[in-house]
Amino acid sequence: MAAFALLNSGRALAYVPQIVRVYRDQNGAAAVSLITWAMFASSNLATAVYAHTVYSDAIMATVFALNTLACLLVVVLTAMKRWTFVWSRVSDAGGACKQPSPRPND
Repeated sequence: MAAFALLNSGRALAYVPQIVRVYRDQNGAAAVSLITWAMFASSNLATAVYAHTVYSDAIMATVFALNTLACLLVVVLTAMKRWTFVWSRVSDAGGACKQPSPRPND
């Protein structure tokens, strides 16, 4: 059990490089899957609740709750990056994006 808690605590730190990459991204964090990270957060939250309610294990519940928060941080940062990226593109286009012509000769 100690190895499990130790490795999962380290996993919370392993999220830091992804968080930094999303934070620094200038292209709307297009390579990050919001659905995947939301599923990671959901599964960590379910495990935290399970550890707390079924096993009354505060340490395990806390570890998975921290993992949930790290995943949610990736989700929120990515969503914010996408929103600001799209908004800046629309603003640069004068409020509307130019639609491409359906045929190359038009």
